[in-house]
Amino acid sequence: MDVYLSEEAWQHLRAQTLESPRRRACGLLLGHRRGGRFFVERVYPCLSGPFPSARKYRVLDGIFEGKIIGFYSSARRARPPAGKLPPFSYNKLYLEFDPHPEKGLILKPAVVEYSDSFHLVPADLATRPKRRR
Repeated sequence: MDVYLSEEAWQHLRAQTLESPRRRACGLLLGHRRGGRFFVERVYPCLSGPFPSARKYRVLDGIFEGKIIGFYSSARRARPPAGKLPPFSYNKLYLEFDPHPEKGLILKPAVVEYSDSFHLVPADLATRPKRRR
């Protein structure tokens, strides 16, 4: 499995880290999945944490027409304990990001899986094509 971030999603994650570097950013990943690849087209920031309540998740998924493919959180926010992941997060993407002053934005994607308990399985980040100038 791997993850491809659109230019818009990449820009929004970078902007969130610049806007308030000490604030813990988190939210929803919107896009689609094709085969073993997650295509993240947009991000939607959430103030309450990376995982909304089950009720709120259903409402948001309806608003976004079933395009919620995962959740994101900055590394400054504590990663949820694997056994405590909500059931609706199964087979969804969890993207942790960390702004690094020298290396830029460091992304750590994982997929929420289940076998006796919920756990995170690391995923690869698809390389972004070089922009032509």
